[in-house]
Amino acid sequence: MATIVQTKKSDANIRVALIIAQGKIKPIWFEETTRRAQDRIFIKEICYKWTHMEGVVKIINFAVSDGENTYRLSLNTKDFTWEYGIAEEYTFPPSSDR
Repeated sequence: MATIVQTKKSDANIRVALIIAQGKIKPIWFEETTRRAQDRIFIKEICYKWTHMEGVVKIINFAVSDGENTYRLSLNTKDFTWEYGIAEEYTFPPSSDR
């Protein structure tokens, strides 16, 4: 059986609450700016953190979970804007072409 995980990017604007300690950032919750505060997504686990460059701009990425869904939060360190997406997992049965 094969599993493919991909992130479906959202075009929504988001706010992210952070803790900054000892030079490290840790997201606590995030929400779409057009939704009510009751719709905040509280982060229960930071699954993975990585960085990459888009040209000369450093992007800090977090794979986070609310206990049910997995999201990717991405911080553009040049203009301090956030993007997010939800991870979708697809499982395919084994091929019978053997």
